[in-house]
Amino acid sequence: MTSRSLLPARLPGARCAALVLAGWSLGGCVDADTRPELQVAVASNFAVPLRALAGDFEAGHGVRVQASVASTGSLYAQIQNGAPYAVLLAADVERPRQLERSGHAVEGSRVTYALGRLALCGAGNAAPSVGALTRSEQGAVAIANPAVAPYGHAAMQVLQHAGFVPGARLVRATSVAQALHLVDAGHAAFGLVSLSLVRHRVPSQASIVPADWHQPIEQQAVRLRGPGESPVAAAFVEYLQSDEVQQRLRAFGYGDDAGSGPTGLMAGAGDRPFDWRPVWLTLRLAAAATGALLLLGTPLACWLSRSRARWRHVVAALVAMPLVLPPTVLGFYLLVLLSPSGPLGAAWSAATGGATGLVFSFTGLLIGSVIYSLPFVVQPLRSAFESLGRRPLEVAATLGAGPIDRFVRVVVPMAAPGFVTAATLGFAHTLGEFGVVLMIGGNVPGRTQVLSIALFDHVEALEYGRAHVLAAILLAVSFTTLWLVYTLHGRRAEVRP
Repeated sequence: MTSRSLLPARLPGARCAALVLAGWSLGGCVDADTRPELQVAVASNFAVPLRALAGDFEAGHGVRVQASVASTGSLYAQIQNGAPYAVLLAADVERPRQLERSGHAVEGSRVTYALGRLALCGAGNAAPSVGALTRSEQGAVAIANPAVAPYGHAAMQVLQHAGFVPGARLVRATSVAQALHLVDAGHAAFGLVSLSLVRHRVPSQASIVPADWHQPIEQQAVRLRGPGESPVAAAFVEYLQSDEVQQRLRAFGYGDDAGSGPTGLMAGAGDRPFDWRPVWLTLRLAAAATGALLLLGTPLACWLSRSRARWRHVVAALVAMPLVLPPTVLGFYLLVLLSPSGPLGAAWSAATGGATGLVFSFTGLLIGSVIYSLPFVVQPLRSAFESLGRRPLEVAATLGAGPIDRFVRVVVPMAAPGFVTAATLGFAHTLGEFGVVLMIGGNVPGRTQVLSIALFDHVEALEYGRAHVLAAILLAVSFTTLWLVYTLHGRRAEVRP
């Protein structure tokens, strides 16, 4: 009898491989909308108006307007690192001007599309008076971060004009949308936000800040090099300047006579069909990352469990660093490395002839996800390999099995629970990752907008219903995945003698 007949032949990774392949295939066949896309980077204050206005433009030009929402400063940084947007709708003049000077924008394409206004909102039912800012007993005031959000810079000017003493009463948010969330959640008594964010909700809960209390908030649009040089991008910017759109923008809270237009002109923001692409993109990314993690993590975990080298602890520490390292730190260094000017990004561009980049691409997301989720796969596998000991391998060796045969037919079957745990943790961790993928992938619908980013995007646009749907999907998938793992481990424990 040969050694091959004495060793188990069944591999526990078959089902995992099938799931990986199935998840990978989901990404390319679920979007029935085949219209060309116009990628628009939009400041948070203009997200709701843009989605209400986009429908008419889409119908007239046969395209789909895809909005990526963030603060102007964040969008500016993404564009500098190669984000594939066609148009930037900024909340100021300076960033579009800088993009034009640096060659990232089409020369002469800057135009003013809106004049923003600030509003003071409160958590109560009555509109707060701007005079409340000077009374210390009134509570904290939330504003957008002045460093990245023009509305935050204007809010600071308002506070200085009112004689407001910041201290602990000033709460800085990443954007005007988040400042409004802080007020809604009760973390701040007031919020200095864009009038457009509160105009379409409950106007009686906000007071318009006098325009002479701050410098004018002139919001400019600019077309970007590459995608922004298309006729559709030029037509979109021209559309925003049309008389009809400008009339509707007054209803949203823009211009000297902000809020004077009829509220019926604000309809259309919620008429868009629900975009399921983030769900499939996330499943595809999680499946691909899980497969890559198992391929990379298995030999690494095996080496760590068997090696006696002094520097194995250095390798183990490097692998485990994402467990304690803030995601934004790792995301920042990955952005530096993978950007077109970084060493890895430049090498990739040279190898591909500059056709594709690593940042703001699925490949970049995959690299970041694998690095960030690596310890969640390596550690369970390492523990499983260490628990086996050397005796089973020695027995297999005496039966004539070679090193590869011993690993495939002895180690893998006996460490099956470790493989299941590693695959599950890697898959689940990739599903919910936010910080790393946001840094290196941005928020490009259909390309890098995964579930966690899409949820954040809906919250920024005050689309809480859609955010609830995505959050429920993440909760259901995460719970189901972990439940299956615990069930499998429980059954194995029951049959164990």
